[in-house]
Amino acid sequence: MDELSLELAPGAQLVLVGPNGSGKSTLLAALAGLSQPAAGTITRPDKVPGMHFQDGALWPHMSVAQHLSFVDTRNDRAWRERLLETLHLVPLRDARPDALSGGERVRLALARALASRPTWLLLDEPLAHLDANFSDLLREALPLLVSELGASTIVVTHEADHVQLFAERVLCLSGEGAWWLGSAQAALETPPTPVLAAISGRGTVLSGLAGADGSLDFGHGLQLEGQTPGALVTAFLDATDVSFGIDGSGHATGHYIAPDRRGGCWVRVGERLLRCGQAPGTRSPGEAVTLCVQGTLRVLLPGGAGSET
Repeated sequence: MDELSLELAPGAQLVLVGPNGSGKSTLLAALAGLSQPAAGTITRPDKVPGMHFQDGALWPHMSVAQHLSFVDTRNDRAWRERLLETLHLVPLRDARPDALSGGERVRLALARALASRPTWLLLDEPLAHLDANFSDLLREALPLLVSELGASTIVVTHEADHVQLFAERVLCLSGEGAWWLGSAQAALETPPTPVLAAISGRGTVLSGLAGADGSLDFGHGLQLEGQTPGALVTAFLDATDVSFGIDGSGHATGHYIAPDRRGGCWVRVGERLLRCGQAPGTRSPGEAVTLCVQGTLRVLLPGGAGSET
């Protein structure tokens, strides 16, 4: 990772994002002292962190209750019981991991990470693979528990709503050494990298090779000038700059696909999917529509800025 310098203040929260293989889990392991970086130094608190592993890493010979009591060096029975109750594990207190569902194992791994009342937490995709019935519950309960602990926290995630739940700052890894570090608001509202643009769900990521004159035409009136000739350029089109045409008027003709999670929808134009910020109304999948495309494309950083914003 290129010259990353990061300090996490007591009680601060950081979200770590990046494509698969970019080093997120490796970085968490290094922070926890489970592996050593090839270069650089890590200064960490003396106390052992509360850690949630992506695969759970549960102990097969221990029951749910034993997982919590084993790490609870304070022997805080009231806190353990509260975790069991909050994470709906009370009926499963005597069960071992092989008797639990995938979602139950996730909740046990989270309870174990919190059971020692740690002063710092490392959570690797803590809200992934949850039972549908408990997904919303955990989204509400986990940030509250973390906030109550006042622990310095680093959370790995791939989802925008998890960034909003946990983050004050976001560290985005590119997988090629480059990185971007900045506020959660900047990461989601004006995403600077392709990874953050995809996570934000605010628009469409467009890529292409710049021509010999440094220009790039994405069609539909979307053009870029002044790029490095022959370079791969990635740009972002905000969904609010795409709307349905009226009475057949518009810059592009396409077919309505489906609504998105932000109140807009997806429309297929040729071989490309564009995110439209307008509510789909009573449109049917496959229905022909026209689009008005306005606004300015924003060129995204290929990997990261390498500095805090």
